Amino acid sequence: MKKSINVILMIVILFLFSGQVGPLDSFGDVGHKVPEKTSEKTQRNKSVFHSSYYLKKAKTYKNNDELQLALFFLKIAAALSPDDMEIVGKISDLKLTIDNKSKKYFKKGEKFYNQNKFEEARKQFLTVLRYNPNHKDALDYLKNRLIPKEYINYTFEKNDSLKIISNKFYKDPELVFLIVYFNNLKSDTEPEPKEILKIPILEPEFNQAIRDRRQDMISANNLLREKRFQEVIVITQKILENDPLNKEAIKLKNEAFYHIGIQLSSQEKYFEAIDTFKKITSEYEGVNGVIQEAIQHELLKAENLLKEKKYEESIDLSKKILGYDQSNTAANKLIRTSLCQQGRDLFIRKKYDEALRVLDKTDPADDCAVKIRLAVKKAIKQQAEAHYIQGVKHFLNEELQSAIKEWEKTLKLNPEHDKAKSNIKKARSLLEKLKKVK
Repeated sequence: MKKSINVILMIVILFLFSGQVGPLDSFGDVGHKVPEKTSEKTQRNKSVFHSSYYLKKAKTYKNNDELQLALFFLKIAAALSPDDMEIVGKISDLKLTIDNKSKKYFKKGEKFYNQNKFEEARKQFLTVLRYNPNHKDALDYLKNRLIPKEYINYTFEKNDSLKIISNKFYKDPELVFLIVYFNNLKSDTEPEPKEILKIPILEPEFNQAIRDRRQDMISANNLLREKRFQEVIVITQKILENDPLNKEAIKLKNEAFYHIGIQLSSQEKYFEAIDTFKKITSEYEGVNGVIQEAIQHELLKAENLLKEKKYEESIDLSKKILGYDQSNTAANKLIRTSLCQQGRDLFIRKKYDEALRVLDKTDPADDCAVKIRLAVKKAIKQQAEAHYIQGVKHFLNEELQSAIKEWEKTLKLNPEHDKAKSNIKKARSLLEKLKKVK
């Protein structure tokens, strides 16, 4: 007992030192988590180290007949004040109250059970568990005695088959799956002669549901022939909600999605088609083929966009393809090629900064990007040098302001150009001297 209380106390302390809400909020004050002032929060964190705080919580829960929670908080209070005999007495009294209430409702449950009032008995045993979740006898009633045995025993004979039995009891050989499921049988084997089978007794509603399902299957087949595929999907999904392993319904749903996907492909709505094909179960023959075919159409679009130098559009489309097929090497190659060609075009147009920004998106090891990046950097250095020389010319002509502007352009292109830095200082110094002379 002491060990469990210490664990609870450690949890409280850990919550406090990690800056989280104390365990008290986990049980009652969820609806009042309003941001507090720092001083209020500090005061609150201090208060949870006092047993009085948890005694108050325990009293609240006891008054609300939440006795297990009240006991929980009393144990925390006892851990904080181990020498307080009054708290020990409260725990003892509460345990006695829990025991008495459990016994009271258990006796009521037994009385109802003996009167065959099973629903009333169930409610009483559930109330017992509310006070004492580990009450073995109440659990036994709920788990073992209150389960209705709505079946009859049948001895399997030599000339019997599960379909014959299904037809005999349900007037329907297709309901054999109920007997298989209820007796834990394998669907592909017959029982041994003299084996006792449990035949579940069906409610009239169940038989009606079976009849409705058959009618739905007939309707779905007819709608499929009429190419009303969306309606087929609605009906089959309704069937599968109640019978998720119904093979015929799965097959019809797959057929409907397949035909819708083909229609979308014919309209060149390839991504919508792929989304539709992906709703088909994996065992459906040919679905992977039509998905790849749709992807190839989108790849062709991306290639054409690249030829038209619509680089951004080609890249976006290729990325979308990768969203459907992460390992698609053709889409990855298109992205690399688009970035490289876009960088080359910007380089040719002397938009060096833009070219580098585009090339930075590529794989650093990509050969094409490496070559263009080197060419761009070389061109930038050459341009920087040209501005530097132009600045020298202005300087020699005593055009100091113009010289400074050219050298600043040099540094913008090549921040490491030491001569440009030095010359700017000299030119500015000369300008200051000239101002003083004037």
